[in-house]
Amino acid sequence: MTDRYPHELKLPLAPYRFVWRDEPAVGAEKSATAQYTEERYTHADGGTTIIREYGADGSFHILSDRGEIELIDNAQDPYAPDPVSVVRLP
Repeated sequence: MTDRYPHELKLPLAPYRFVWRDEPAVGAEKSATAQYTEERYTHADGGTTIIREYGADGSFHILSDRGEIELIDNAQDPYAPDPVSVVRLP
C-alpha cells in the first residue's frame, strides 16, 4: 500500500480540522471495517486521498497519492489562539 500512496501521515491524538490545500475532491466514498472507518476522496486529476479513523483509540491515518499532507499542530501549542490542529490535505 505504501507504493500506491507515497504520502502518509499518522496523526497523534488531538482534535483536528481537515481542509483542502488546493482543489477539493470531486467524489467521496465511506466504508468501515472492525478496526477503522475510511473516507476515500477522489480528485479531478485522478488522485486519491484517504482518511482512516481507528475506533480503538480515535487516531487518524492519512494516505495520499497527490502530494504532501501538512499538519499545523495547534493542539500542542499552549499559545495558539485555536486549540484545534489543522490538517491540510493535498
